[in-house]
Amino acid sequence: MDHEQIESQPWPQEGLERVERCPICGEVDRALLHDGLTDKIFFCAPGRWSLYQCPTCGAAYLDPRPTPATIAMAYSDYYTHEEGDDAPKGRFAHLKRRLRNDYLNARYNADLQPAWKVGRWITPLLGRKRKQIDESVRHLPATGKPGVLVDIGCGNGQFLGVAMQLGWEAWGVDLDPKAVKTAQKTGATVIQGGFPDTGLPSAHFDIVTLSHVIEHVHDPLAALREAFRVLKPGGHLWLATPNMGSFGHVRFGADWRGLEPPRHLVLFNNNSLEIALDGAGFIDIKQKPCLAQAAWFYQSSLRISRCQDPYDASASGLPLTLWIAAKLVDFRVAVSPFRCESIVVTAKRPESD
Repeated sequence: MDHEQIESQPWPQEGLERVERCPICGEVDRALLHDGLTDKIFFCAPGRWSLYQCPTCGAAYLDPRPTPATIAMAYSDYYTHEEGDDAPKGRFAHLKRRLRNDYLNARYNADLQPAWKVGRWITPLLGRKRKQIDESVRHLPATGKPGVLVDIGCGNGQFLGVAMQLGWEAWGVDLDPKAVKTAQKTGATVIQGGFPDTGLPSAHFDIVTLSHVIEHVHDPLAALREAFRVLKPGGHLWLATPNMGSFGHVRFGADWRGLEPPRHLVLFNNNSLEIALDGAGFIDIKQKPCLAQAAWFYQSSLRISRCQDPYDASASGLPLTLWIAAKLVDFRVAVSPFRCESIVVTAKRPESD
C-alpha cells in the first residue's frame, strides 16, 4: 500500500479512545493546535489525527488516539529492532573516535579502544564537543563505583552496550520482541515488557533512562511513577523527549519531526514535563544542554513538508539558509536550552520517601 492509500485509510473506529482532559494536569479546556495530521515518517499508520494543547500546563495530546490494544498497528514499520552504530561519522571520524574514547576512559576508568591519550585533555577544552559526548552517554555520573541501570524502551540496545563498556551493570526493557532479541546481543539483561508495566524489581536501580519513550505511552504519569518505583532511594532518572516549545516546532508547525502522529501520544514543553515529574515524586529536576540537534530536526522536518522519507540517506541536505538557521539555533540553545528540539532532564528519587 502506497503513502496516499495509507493516509486515506481511517484508523478502525473501535480502536480509538477519547482523551477528554489533559493527561498531565487534568485541565478540560484546550486549544486545537494541529488538525489532519498523518504518518509522514514511517507511512505505516492509517488515519488523520488532531493534536490539542493544554492552556494550563502546555502539554499537547492526540484526541482521539489509538487504544493500547491497537497502537501496535502504528509500529509495523518501526526501526527499534535494527542494530545501531554510535561511532563518529564524517570527516576525521577516526580521530574523533580516538579522542572521544580517551576522554571517556579517563572519566569512567574504562578501556575503550582505539584511544589517543591526549583526548582526556583536549576534549574538555572543546566545550560543545564535551557536552555532546556527555549527552551521548546520558550524563552518567563519573564519581564512585558504577552501579545498576535500566534503559526502559531500550530498542536495539545500543546504549546498553555503551553503558556496559563504561562499567555499568545494564538492564533493558522493550515491548518489541525483535528489539529485545537484538539488544540481548550486547550481553545486557534485557526483558520484554511494557511501560508502565515493566515487571522490574522495586528500588533496584541506581539510574533509569528514558530516551524518547515518554511521548509514546498512554499514561505518562503512571510511567513516571513506575520509573520512581524501580529506582533506589537517591537514584536518578535521565529523560529525553521532543520539545513542543522548540524553535523547530515554531518554524515547521504540523511538519515538525517531533510530532510523529499517531505514535507520539503526549508531547511536552519544559513546564508540563516538570509538572509531571514533580507529580510522580521526583525532586532536583535539572535541564541539561541538548546540543547539535537542530540540523537533523530541520532536515527531517523539511523532508516531511515535501512528503519525502525523512530517513532517506540519498536525499539532498538542507538549503544553505536553513542550515545556517539550524546552526544559529544550536548556538542559542547551548546558552538557553529551553528552546532545544528535545528536552533532556535529570531528576532524583528522594533518599527517603
